[in-house]
Amino acid sequence: MIKEIQNFIRKTILGYDISTYFFTNSGEDAILQSIFSKKLSKKEKGFFVDIGAYHPYKASNTYLFYINGWTGINIDARPGSMKAFNQVRPKDINLENGVGEKEDTLLYYFIDDNSSMNSFSKKFLLNTGMYKHVKKEIPVKVLPLNNILNQYSSEFDRIDILNIDVEGFDMEVVKSNDWSKFRPSVIVIELNCKSIHDLKDNETAKYLCDLGYDIIAKNVVIRDVASVFFVDKKFEY
Repeated sequence: MIKEIQNFIRKTILGYDISTYFFTNSGEDAILQSIFSKKLSKKEKGFFVDIGAYHPYKASNTYLFYINGWTGINIDARPGSMKAFNQVRPKDINLENGVGEKEDTLLYYFIDDNSSMNSFSKKFLLNTGMYKHVKKEIPVKVLPLNNILNQYSSEFDRIDILNIDVEGFDMEVVKSNDWSKFRPSVIVIELNCKSIHDLKDNETAKYLCDLGYDIIAKNVVIRDVASVFFVDKKFEY
């Protein structure tokens, strides 16, 4: 009853139903909503893992699912980033660390608290012209994705969505998972590609396709940066 009242108030204020309200900059959650429309319409719970989560709702690919009753793991390396997540998304597991191939401490190139371009990849920042904006280099703890998922495996039966937005560090993240044990239904990764045809030469895209994922969509974030959607060949939607 409380949720129905909240939805009524929200619809009255906004002028439209929550199902048409999205939070991403480039429509990623709209695409994900279509993929999981059956599960959402049945009000079934789901689980997500959001790496490079940035903010609990601004430009978030997973917040739409959180307000629809899903839960998950949010991970961001920026120091202090999880304070907002713990306030806005207390039902989630919120972790403040990096994700990489091995447990380590790496330099995190910090531009700004509000920047989505903070990164572990100096090469990426140099290639994008953003390195000149780096204000400081911070040592940050990095853990393999497999270690994190093993630690919290009791929280989920399966992973519906794996979202990765790590500014050029994506290959290190995907290689750190145990794909025989943790196999998300859908993976969304921000990659450098202007055309969908560019993905045939993209290292991360080829790696996931070799693991049995199909590329089903790509949208434009900015210029030659896109969110690319991979779906497990065995997943029916």
